[in-house]
Amino acid sequence: MGKSQLTKSDNYEKQTDVWYRAYDINNEKIILFHDFLDSLYDITERTYLGADVMDEETPQRGHFSWCWDRTINNFKKERITFRDRGTHYEYFWILFKESFYNTIIDNEPLSLKSYFFRLFNTDHQKTRSELGVLTEIYKILEKNLT
Repeated sequence: MGKSQLTKSDNYEKQTDVWYRAYDINNEKIILFHDFLDSLYDITERTYLGADVMDEETPQRGHFSWCWDRTINNFKKERITFRDRGTHYEYFWILFKESFYNTIIDNEPLSLKSYFFRLFNTDHQKTRSELGVLTEIYKILEKNLT
């Protein structure tokens, strides 16, 4: 197939493959990390007590920590071990604080779950910015996977 016959999708796939190889990203870990974040989000959403109870940072952080620990322990049961605390915990606490807890208080629609899906779905064509965020999250989680 000549250069002129490459479709936009083919070109994107080649660029993505180059990106993934350059940053040592593999599909199995992409799936694992998405499962981890999806589980964390689901537990957080299911057990959230409401903005009237969690309108301050202290109960929000307590709730997040409980959800985080539960997610970590659920993965340990499957023999997948992440460090309990570290840069990954701090990164996701800040992300959830801004994109989950604060959006609920401000009555904004929740989009964190769909954001994780877009980032980690290998069929979704990502912008360079999305690839950068995916790489950052991937490296943070990979560093804390034991």
